[in-house]
Amino acid sequence: MLKQILFGLTASFSVITSAYAETVYVSDIQFVAIREGLSNDTRATERGIKSGTPLTVLDRRNDYIKVRTPDGNEGWLPNYFISEDRVSRDELVYLQNQLTKAKESQIAAEETLQETKNTNDELVNSVEMLTTQKQALEKQLNDVSELAQKAKAIVSANQESDYKIESLQQQVDTLVAQNDELSSSIEQRWFMIGAGTLLLGGVFGLLFPMTRKKKVSSSSW
Repeated sequence: MLKQILFGLTASFSVITSAYAETVYVSDIQFVAIREGLSNDTRATERGIKSGTPLTVLDRRNDYIKVRTPDGNEGWLPNYFISEDRVSRDELVYLQNQLTKAKESQIAAEETLQETKNTNDELVNSVEMLTTQKQALEKQLNDVSELAQKAKAIVSANQESDYKIESLQQQVDTLVAQNDELSSSIEQRWFMIGAGTLLLGGVFGLLFPMTRKKKVSSSSW
């Protein structure tokens, strides 16, 4: 009661002002009503406004204040029904809600941090895997390069071997031709020798009887 009287005395010395968009709160009194005029005898535009309800200030006059409720209703009520700050109970609820939100934000941040750590670990594992694959590919590339060099050397050796084989084949063909010529020459020589032998034999056969007759005739004397 004393609190209400002090509120009223303080408000009676205040100058009439207009405060738009200013927010005040219903004080610790459990329920209040707003009315059409500056008297409790005027019609109530809204009843049962709960303690802690935020009200938008539209006007101030003497020890009354005109407000708009969250439901959009407008009316007047004495200054001692309002407070510039949240009431202690609502302030506690507000702080508890803020604390809950802060804890939820902390939990969400920790979850995000954990997800980030997991993602980072996955990226590290991926980098290590890619590094291993890169090293394996580089080794395969080196092996392929060595095989290519060996294949090139083999091809070159094969080409040289083909050239040698072709050269040897030419030499063999030349030797075969020479052998054929030599064989033909030898056959001709043997033919000549045989023919000469036969000719000599014929001549000898003709001359030998004649020599015997001469010897016989000489011995008769």
